[in-house]
Amino acid sequence: MDRKAYIIDVINHGSSRLHFKKNEIMEGGYVSKEDAPKVACYVLHLAKKECAYPHEAEALFSSNCAGCHGNDGKGAGGVYPDLTRERLLGFDQE
Repeated sequence: MDRKAYIIDVINHGSSRLHFKKNEIMEGGYVSKEDAPKVACYVLHLAKKECAYPHEAEALFSSNCAGCHGNDGKGAGGVYPDLTRERLLGFDQE
């Protein structure tokens, strides 16, 4: 599974398989399945990886993800996971 597909899968189905503490697990479905690829590309962009994302992807991330993960994806206040870390981007899945 490529990185973008991996992130889309986590967005759609949640993060329980990433072995976080129970209180850190994200449920799936914070954005629609249609919007998940847009948000996935924006997350890759935040991690300085190439992925073309539409303009609305930033707003989707801001309104659905940034509250916990911060506008930069690095985790609000260190409480929620840094989405730009290699493991969370699916780099260890290849």
